[in-house]
Amino acid sequence: MLTVFIIGPAGSGKSTLTAAFSKWLEANDMPSVIVNLDPAVERLPYRPDVDVRDYITAKELILDHGLGPNGAIIAAVDILATEMLPQIKEDIRSYRAGYVLIDTPGQMEIFAFRTVGTFIINELSEERSAVLFLIDSVFTLSPTTFVSSLLLSASVFYRFGKPQIMVLTKSDLLEKSDLEKATLWISSPEALLTELSREKTCSRTFHEKICDVIKDIIESFELVPVSSVTSEGLEKLYTLLQQIYVGGEDYVVLP
Repeated sequence: MLTVFIIGPAGSGKSTLTAAFSKWLEANDMPSVIVNLDPAVERLPYRPDVDVRDYITAKELILDHGLGPNGAIIAAVDILATEMLPQIKEDIRSYRAGYVLIDTPGQMEIFAFRTVGTFIINELSEERSAVLFLIDSVFTLSPTTFVSSLLLSASVFYRFGKPQIMVLTKSDLLEKSDLEKATLWISSPEALLTELSREKTCSRTFHEKICDVIKDIIESFELVPVSSVTSEGLEKLYTLLQQIYVGGEDYVVLP
């Protein structure tokens, strides 16, 4: 199995991308398993094959222990890590599928920046695994928010150490000129520096140092514009995952 962890800030489109990519894989005769790890979500755009809510929900912890919303999510994720991972792993392995798509909790910081998140990812990773880090396309409208998103992506890579692809979600909502601008910033850190300098939030020297870091990030990770509505970019995403896993050739489910 190829395990893909879908991670990103709240509202970046994790569940929507999970649903769209699963449908795309199925349409191309590549079965997948969808795993929901969000104990607080109430509605999903897909039917999960494996669902943490079958074992624990944030709502239960709120009602039974008087926890607040974030405290309940933290407690639920901790319980998942300490008590339920063996069962979750068994549930996943009961499916015969090439891809495992793991939709992580909506509040990214609760999962990505706590030790328990790293533990869960390591436990659920099969021999081949990768992270899709989602960047909402709205963050490309400002160079500072775009840079902040790239730095956040690098932080997640630093935490988990898995092969990682940056996914620019909701690309269908961008004007063509805005998408071209984001593409230019990726291909030319000098152009990004020019835009940052215009905002005058920091000194040019600081912007130059940031752009040096951004250049390294860009060279390390691919950025793929994707629309879960039109399916644009999903084939490119699949190709990059295949390159990570098996050098670009289609993965075959082994007996």
